[in-house]
Amino acid sequence: MKVIVIGAGQVGQTIAHDFQSEHHVIVIEQRKENLENLEQLDVMTVEGNGASLKTLQEAGANDANLLIACTDIDEVNMVACSAAKQLGQAFTIARVHNPDYIETWERGRLGVDFMVCSELLTSEKIAQLIGVPAAHDIHNFADGKILMAELAIEKDSPLVGVAIRALDLPASTMIASLIRKSRVIIPRGDDIIEPGDLMVSFGIPEAVQALNRKASGRPVPEEIVIVGGGRIGYRLALKLEQQKLHPKIIEAGLDRSQWLAENLPNSTVFQASGTDFDFLEQERIGQAEVGVSVMNADEKNLLSALLLKSLGVRHVIAGVTDTDFIRLFERVGVDVAVCARQVIADEIIRFTKRRVSGMSILEGERAEVLESNISATSPLIGTSLKDNRLPKGAIVGAIVRKNKVIIPRGDDALIAGDRVIIFSEKAVVAEVEPLL
Repeated sequence: MKVIVIGAGQVGQTIAHDFQSEHHVIVIEQRKENLENLEQLDVMTVEGNGASLKTLQEAGANDANLLIACTDIDEVNMVACSAAKQLGQAFTIARVHNPDYIETWERGRLGVDFMVCSELLTSEKIAQLIGVPAAHDIHNFADGKILMAELAIEKDSPLVGVAIRALDLPASTMIASLIRKSRVIIPRGDDIIEPGDLMVSFGIPEAVQALNRKASGRPVPEEIVIVGGGRIGYRLALKLEQQKLHPKIIEAGLDRSQWLAENLPNSTVFQASGTDFDFLEQERIGQAEVGVSVMNADEKNLLSALLLKSLGVRHVIAGVTDTDFIRLFERVGVDVAVCARQVIADEIIRFTKRRVSGMSILEGERAEVLESNISATSPLIGTSLKDNRLPKGAIVGAIVRKNKVIIPRGDDALIAGDRVIIFSEKAVVAEVEPLL
């Protein structure tokens, strides 16, 4: 497949890296320094404006199969997709920051085949992390019917020292893996849960939340503070209000804080700096169960998150703009760092996988989750899961059959047309795909 990627920032680089082994990739970028970052990839590059018909023709948009416009400028991305439609039949994807464009696109007015919004996706992910506070990371599958969570097992967790077979798991959930010191373990009944494990679970969202409560010994939080009232902070507060929660928002700008107060009737808005220690202490912000810092600068988010942590907020989530900072934030004390650019890249990559969509979920790409329809010729059909041909290191985490979610057990069997979600060690992914 011929794929054109417009924009060689972090999002474009991530997409190009993922696609290079299976597709013919051409990257369009105006800045030479960004093009230099692609030198280690097996892709072609074109220097120029991706919204220009001339540049698109030079890149071969007339016979491209897919065009992904992922620059940091919404309007450039939309114009580039429209221009590509004038030249050929490529399926087009536009990345946008402003959620207002989504409504226009949904009415079919922009000529873009698929649109993804950084702010919406990031706020949705943070809202889910708040609902599963022990989660190190979460992902949705099967159009949101299935949630996968990496639950961090702390030393005081009620699950420490318990064998897998002895767990009283909530209905509609299962444990697919234990990640222990960068080692992926497909668990057996006699495996014991240890402090520091990341427990990978699959299930319907409510069941995963129930498992989280068992793993953490804590209820789903209600006292939530958001530092930063920009688009992500606002959208996050809106989602929490829809869940009947009443978050607190700290926003430094006077006009913006007034606007937030007018548009978020069930939130408490403070016009103050999220890095003002005296203010945070005076308002007893440390009593919050969850703190989220989503200001417009990484250094502010880091400082704010550490202040919240020092005041006693147990679970702190921070937004980052640079993927390289994720590990740094989590190393120095932030519980979870969320990068909007990584979120949007993952969504685009997942959407564009035609038959099997894979997504790395571990540092170092040690494992993937594969989501696929089972073909009529699959050798996995008709055999119980405990006896099927999946290689060691792979496990079926969930099945969607006629819109019904099935969390499988050993005696279950697959049928043609099932939508399956398979957790697999990276080393055996190539063996799993042909079986589907």
